[in-house]
Amino acid sequence: MSEEKSRFAAGSILSELLKKPGFKDDVRDALKSIDPDAGRELVRTFLWQDLEFSLGLMGGLPAIANTFIRAIDELLIEINEKYPMELLKGFADSLIKDTDTESLGRALRNARPYIDALGPIFKKAWQDARDGERT
Repeated sequence: MSEEKSRFAAGSILSELLKKPGFKDDVRDALKSIDPDAGRELVRTFLWQDLEFSLGLMGGLPAIANTFIRAIDELLIEINEKYPMELLKGFADSLIKDTDTESLGRALRNARPYIDALGPIFKKAWQDARDGERT
């Protein structure tokens, strides 16, 4: 399937699913049943169960990253246009109250060496993107 058809299909499928109350109820139920502790086991299984599979999926990271980057870009555009900052601050405050801040802090500390090592690469890409916007 071409990239254009794939994009259209994903948007169309989601649009149709969102029209169904049962789908929305199923998504809400699935989100309520997520076990945060399962994430650690998921990572261990993903990385070590079948290394060839894991490395193959990691080879697809640029496409996955580009999908997330474009989705986040569009999300921020939409949020910026439609939600006042005070509403977003209140929402973020309520989310933090339900967040495992201890694990978040540990994850950020564990990410520090990667941020330090990879940060210059991402900073250059960001600067190149900014320079491209100016021309």
